[in-house]
Amino acid sequence: MAGGAKKKRVARSSKSKKKGGVQDAVSELTDDVLADILSRLPIKSLCHCKLVCRRWRNLISHPEHRKKLPQTLAGFFYGSYDRNGFPEWARHFINVSGAGHPLIEPSLSFLPVYERIDMVDSCNGLLLCRGWKSTHPVTMDYVVCNPATEKWVVVPESGFSSKVKYYEVRIARLGFDPAISPHFHVFEFIPDDVWYMDDEKMNGNSFDGRIEVVAVYSSKAGIWSFNEDHFKWGDQFAMRTDSKSVFLNGVLHLTSYYGMILAFDVKGNGLRCIPVPTPDYDDYGDIPDCGVYLSQGHLYFAAGNIYKEPHDSESELSVWVLKDYNSENWSLKHNVNPLHMFGEHYYSQFEDNFSVISIHPEHGSLAEEH
Repeated sequence: MAGGAKKKRVARSSKSKKKGGVQDAVSELTDDVLADILSRLPIKSLCHCKLVCRRWRNLISHPEHRKKLPQTLAGFFYGSYDRNGFPEWARHFINVSGAGHPLIEPSLSFLPVYERIDMVDSCNGLLLCRGWKSTHPVTMDYVVCNPATEKWVVVPESGFSSKVKYYEVRIARLGFDPAISPHFHVFEFIPDDVWYMDDEKMNGNSFDGRIEVVAVYSSKAGIWSFNEDHFKWGDQFAMRTDSKSVFLNGVLHLTSYYGMILAFDVKGNGLRCIPVPTPDYDDYGDIPDCGVYLSQGHLYFAAGNIYKEPHDSESELSVWVLKDYNSENWSLKHNVNPLHMFGEHYYSQFEDNFSVISIHPEHGSLAEEH
């Protein structure tokens, strides 16, 4: 008995020494090194780290280090156009964090000088922009930047991005997940009319949403790759130019015509088609005011039937969640009348001019634009 007790005490002592050694090693890390380690954690794990000790809490909360760390939803960028304004095209940022002045400067004045800069997409703190050059014919670069740290990198266009007039350039999206990799991917969806026609035949050509090739730029490799293997999808492989996207577990998801969400890996391979939970698309295969979103680690889909009178029971905004990613079984999360969301006074002003722009990444609440 005595011998057994002694062994037990020795085991506890050994475990205590091991724990103490780890704590000593962590305590010797400088704030900059520790901040760099914490910056690689997802936001939920980072919040848990605030409870470890006072030093970690103060470090995570410090304004200088917060620029390096993953953040919860801080706000939204949006663009405006005023032909009588200067500049005519302007960028704005709406702070929804409630934490005083935002750390983001919406003019993006730290970027290289272009004739015009358009915001295209965002993903996990990075912003994808198009920078239009003063050349003839018009050419452009993609620019990926972090507005919080003001770091940026120029991505050369694919060779097809500038084949049409600047206001007709099609669909490009950004994929970035710091929990998986420090590298990002730019996805460009090249329609059939651009892929097969030369520059002289492009003018006046209409866009029907049919995509021929997926081009992907890897920041790690520094090159574009082109994937044409999507013929099996047929008419399903057609998209609206404003199709929203979600980058989840290294896979890009976008809504398409004919009631499908399309999934692509970082090589441009089409992985699957996920039917959306509502089959009510119009004669053009379109579901008005719909989009795919990310919240709490799950795919969300939102669609609105807002072309009815507000007192009509069919006037509604519905939100579903795909809790089991490997299935096609959506669960209805919200089903609300816009009249109840905005009130009769505001709804009468906006009428049908609103849509969902985001779902909160942590607790699933909606943000709408009017």
